[in-house]
Formats: sequence, C-alpha cells, structure tokens
Amino acid sequence: MDQSLLQFIKAIGEPTRLRILRHLKNECCVGEIWKKLDLSQNLASHHLRVLKDADLISAEKRGLKVVYRLNERELARGLKRLGSYLE
Repeated sequence: MDQSLLQFIKAIGEPTRLRILRHLKNECCVGEIWKKLDLSQNLASHHLRVLKDADLISAEKRGLKVVYRLNERELARGLKRLGSYLE
C-alpha cells in the first residue's frame, strides 16, 4: 500500500473530516465551518489542515478570509486508488 493511499484513508477515516468534506460542496471559510458543525475554531482548523495536506481540499486567501473548497479530482483519484487496492 503506498503512502498517498494511507494518507487518503487517514484523512477520510475521521467522522468530523467527512462532515467537513460534505459541507464543502459549496466553498466556505473556516468561520462558517466551525459554527455550522459546532466545532471549536482550533479543531476545525486542525481538520482542515489534515484535509489540505492530503490534497482533498484547496484554500484561497480572499482579503482577510481563507476560503476552502473540495478538490474533487483528488478525491475521485483517492477513491479510485482505494477501489483498486480492495479488488
């Protein structure tokens, strides 16, 4: 099993991170995420960093805010690698 697949599994294997991914169907900033998902700001930032390190989300600075969105291509690639591994 390669390291990128392990990182993908670790990133999506945590329920809070899955909730964040689902919430990021529409791009939003960390303030929206932690309020809507009832998380502390530090915890939301931690989970966003794990997802960003796994390249499952991207971030763009807009003024004073950082806006996050799904990296759908990398998410699909990770799911495909996982499917291939399980075959």
